[in-house]
Amino acid sequence: MTKEIPVPLENVRLRLEAVHASLTPAEKRLNGYLLHNIDSVIHLTITELAREAEVSVATVTRLCQNCGYRGYTQLRILLAKDRVVIPPSGEGGELEVSDEINVICNKLTAACQQSLSDTRLMLDNDVLLQSAALIANASRVDLYGIGGSATVAVDIRHKLLKLGVAVSAWSDNDLMLISSAGLSTRDLAIGVSHTGRSEPVVAALQSARDAGAKTLALTHNPLSPIAQAADLVLSYSAKTTVFSSDSMTGRLSQLLIADILYTIIGYSHFERSAPRVDRANELASRRRIN
Repeated sequence: MTKEIPVPLENVRLRLEAVHASLTPAEKRLNGYLLHNIDSVIHLTITELAREAEVSVATVTRLCQNCGYRGYTQLRILLAKDRVVIPPSGEGGELEVSDEINVICNKLTAACQQSLSDTRLMLDNDVLLQSAALIANASRVDLYGIGGSATVAVDIRHKLLKLGVAVSAWSDNDLMLISSAGLSTRDLAIGVSHTGRSEPVVAALQSARDAGAKTLALTHNPLSPIAQAADLVLSYSAKTTVFSSDSMTGRLSQLLIADILYTIIGYSHFERSAPRVDRANELASRRRIN
């Protein structure tokens, strides 16, 4: 794990969630136990935790170090401070088969709200400013994404076009590689992948980097292959619920980051951007049916 986890040490829960996909099976089992048993874990010794999670003491130590902590003692102290208060009226927690419609709505809404709030904690202002500057100064911006991430790439393209950025979004495997190979040192490639392991997107971003272009990754997993292929990484939080994968809440977090970048660029170049946005909105409004 060579990429830094973009979460303060004090936010233990978010750091555990961020590294989960990159862990070994034993570490994932321990990680899941930690996340679902915070109230009891903070009272356990390292030996007791290893026994309860059915892993070795070495696995506990290794997970703590992978998360950036000196050891289990530091993690446990900070975890005690990072406990989450569950919202009232059944608005938090996992979905249950017996949940009524209002509880389902409340829990899904709470999961989305929590993801957005946690994403704000994870975002580094300096990285946001650097990312916005790369986009604004690039001669050409290429966006890569497949599946659900392709829709986010298209949304980012839509926003950047309003600002006058020369931008394209690609979701076809071959076209991504052809496009990325044609980039130069003046250009920027942005890869969007929730898991960070979508091979065509990772390959396209690496191809762009090999061509000399700057690279930016938008992913839930800051330790993933796409993060390794990126000069800058913007990662976010996502919550998993029954019948709803973390990619759903992750999509909202991706769109939040897209809006943040759009706004930063717009206000940083206000005199140039405002007329373009107004003109685009005016043209769009003309085509709406009264």
